[in-house]
Amino acid sequence: MDRPVRVMVGGDVMLGRLVGEIIDARGATYPLAPIAELMRGADLTLVNLECAITDSTSPWPGAPKAFYFGAPPAAVKTLTHAGVDLVSLANNHTLDFDVQGLRDTLRHLARAGIAWAGAGENAAAARAPALVERRGLRFALVAYCDHQEDFAAGPDTPGIAWLDLHDETAAVREFEAALGRVRSAGGADWPILSLHWGPNFLFAPAAPFVRLAHAAVDVGFAMVFGHSAHNFQGVELHRGRPILYSAGDLVDDYAVDDGFRNDRSLLFELEIAGTTLRQMRLHPVLIDDFQARPAPDTDSEWIVRRLTEQCAGLGTRLQRDAHEVWIEPGSSTI
Repeated sequence: MDRPVRVMVGGDVMLGRLVGEIIDARGATYPLAPIAELMRGADLTLVNLECAITDSTSPWPGAPKAFYFGAPPAAVKTLTHAGVDLVSLANNHTLDFDVQGLRDTLRHLARAGIAWAGAGENAAAARAPALVERRGLRFALVAYCDHQEDFAAGPDTPGIAWLDLHDETAAVREFEAALGRVRSAGGADWPILSLHWGPNFLFAPAAPFVRLAHAAVDVGFAMVFGHSAHNFQGVELHRGRPILYSAGDLVDDYAVDDGFRNDRSLLFELEIAGTTLRQMRLHPVLIDDFQARPAPDTDSEWIVRRLTEQCAGLGTRLQRDAHEVWIEPGSSTI
């Protein structure tokens, strides 16, 4: 039997500010080096890139923001060294350094052979799917963000794929339209919906987000990849399809909230056979000294305990042995 296709999913990757300084001082591979081999070992690796990669120092000209995230051009090597193949750009920091920052980011990603979805020169480009094939299996990524509306791409202006998720009916219509664009582009065995959504520091998804994630699966998405909360939330299997409501932060320089421990996160490794999820392995990660590392035992236990509680609330059971933690289809607690 052919081995399953392995897909590695990580949350927010922020390579600016102090992480950018570390890249300049210690080299581009530093921020993800301890987990790079694990990430490279997958057939496909996907993250949310929550910064511009640019030399530009001219910030977004709209209303002032509390934080602007811009990574040095060398940061693209941070991604390639860790085997990142595909990124979501639909988030509230992609245009922190204005249109030039976005264009620089797209140029650096293209030169590195990293595909993206969720931003572009106009609304059509921002909403277009990214298509990647691995070992005969076709993947598509469609990405949206529900905040920073002024970053939204227009018919003739660059920006992100912004989507108002408060109007659930309209949002689901857009999900259906996105799948139509995937079909028009040749189709995909495993279409992924990336959503940068909701407020920070929530332990569990709000009820409207659960409804939207279920609806996305119901209309045909094989996976929902959520992020933005800065801490991980539970995993749900809806009709056998994985929903990551929040993948947490993979690397950043953020202050640590002791209650939410946004420095503790995971990599999610999916084993896919055809169009079926066989298993999801979970790899606890700790952000320390501006670097993502395999979580030490104490941190790992905290992560697994917290995720076990969160998953139980969504009807999913974690399984574990002395070395691994995983979720299997059919592992419902309901």
